[in-house]
Amino acid sequence: MARIALLLAALCISVQAQSKYGENYLSVSFDSQLVEQNAFPEPNVTLYSPAFLPNATFAPGWSEGKEGATSQKTLNSFLQQLSNKNPTWMTYHTASFLSEEGKSFPYVRLSTTSNATSPTPNKLRIWLQGSVHGNEPAGDEALLALLGQMSSNPTWTLTFLEAMDILVLLRYNPDGNAYFQRTLATNFDPNRDHVKLARQQTRDLKHFFSSFAPHIAVDMHEYGASTRYADDYSNAADGMYSAAKNLNIHPSIRSLSESVFAPAINASLSSRGLRGEPYMTASSTSDPVQLEEAGTDAKIGRNAMGLTQCITFLFETRGIRIADQSFRRRTLAGLQMVLGVLETARERADEVYQIIESAVQEFLHDAADVVVTDYTRYENRTFTMVDRRTGDVVQLPVEWASTTPATANLTRPRPEGYLIPRAWADLAERLVVSGLEVDTMDEPFEGTVQAYNITSSAIARSYYEGVIRNTVTTELLTRDIKLPAGSFFVSAAQKNAGLAFVALEPENIDSYVTFGIVPMEVGDEYPVFRKV
Repeated sequence: MARIALLLAALCISVQAQSKYGENYLSVSFDSQLVEQNAFPEPNVTLYSPAFLPNATFAPGWSEGKEGATSQKTLNSFLQQLSNKNPTWMTYHTASFLSEEGKSFPYVRLSTTSNATSPTPNKLRIWLQGSVHGNEPAGDEALLALLGQMSSNPTWTLTFLEAMDILVLLRYNPDGNAYFQRTLATNFDPNRDHVKLARQQTRDLKHFFSSFAPHIAVDMHEYGASTRYADDYSNAADGMYSAAKNLNIHPSIRSLSESVFAPAINASLSSRGLRGEPYMTASSTSDPVQLEEAGTDAKIGRNAMGLTQCITFLFETRGIRIADQSFRRRTLAGLQMVLGVLETARERADEVYQIIESAVQEFLHDAADVVVTDYTRYENRTFTMVDRRTGDVVQLPVEWASTTPATANLTRPRPEGYLIPRAWADLAERLVVSGLEVDTMDEPFEGTVQAYNITSSAIARSYYEGVIRNTVTTELLTRDIKLPAGSFFVSAAQKNAGLAFVALEPENIDSYVTFGIVPMEVGDEYPVFRKV
């Protein structure tokens, strides 16, 4: 009977843990006063976002981890007030599409070109986005604080806008923000949908991003503050950051990200007495602690955006599960990381612009191999942690899997492009949504191509974001094919070709085969062909 009771209890816990429609809150796990006061003291700083204005009010759920600090109504009002006050350089807009529950996407454009609706030639274009995950409120609050600070000091602001146009999308996931949950209203994770494009909201946002075509993009998040490492330690970084890591991003862009922007971001945090570290997740939290630097997978925003050949950074401040605790410090950390990017871009605007534009041109005609898969190796280092027993900030020895850079282990010569049969028009549609040019062939195609034969297939045992993943290996065969008129050609000589490489090469961790969009088993021929 006791065993049955335990099984029933476990089943009950399992059922309770499943997602529901809306309000998928996480349980709150506050830091102790010892940890908060010793490791994360309140900064003496003025922030100009709604949550820190003298008349700020909060919903009761804010302190309970059930609501954010700033409502959509307050956010909209704040943006409209700022744009009305600063009409010569800030314009308020709403996107031409709606969220899954019909909410709008307010955003602002900052430019010295009056009422700019398109990028200014020869200027850097900067894309800043927040609240991809709706229960990470310091991200969009930091962007609001940036806009408030800009409004309070227009002279300072114009030093940026002389060198760049900026688009600020405050809430990528307004439904998740309203429910204070990580996911979209449909419970898909919007930060895992950048290749398979399962949701229309993701597709709309992809079109929007591609139409702006930024040189630099920033994605604001928060990380879980309650994770324990080696039993007694927690992450003490005020901000973690990661450039896009995918090896199909031009080396000059990755080098500029890692050698110029990353140190500047860390220095910006340090200038306010805050602590920075590279972004990581844990493969083991017990002794020895094993941490993995941000990966190369394109399904995640930082790499998907980076594969458009732009400098891209993920920013994470501590915050998940601690509700309103340390919110000023968390918001400041996000603001400082953004300023690290903007100030570096301003001070080195011509150099950054030329490196990125030159890299894009080189990428169009690059003979470098396509990187299909890669791997990392562990090395020893320390990571900034707080000892929860004392509140002391310490350097904890860890095993660290570095992706700066990752190491390629499966590469293929870059093709002239990929051929997709007319019957698989939905693949072409996904690529167009991702910002690729896809040509529809007026005449039938007949010629020699490389075809992929599936040599092994391993089906996952559980769902991942609504699909069962399929890990395959292939062999390339040379054969003659005939495709009907209306089939598609995707040239490799285009700026966003890296997104085609990860989606169309079957072995990639985020390919259309991996996600089951093109179901394959051993012995099948993959219906996408390499034109060489």
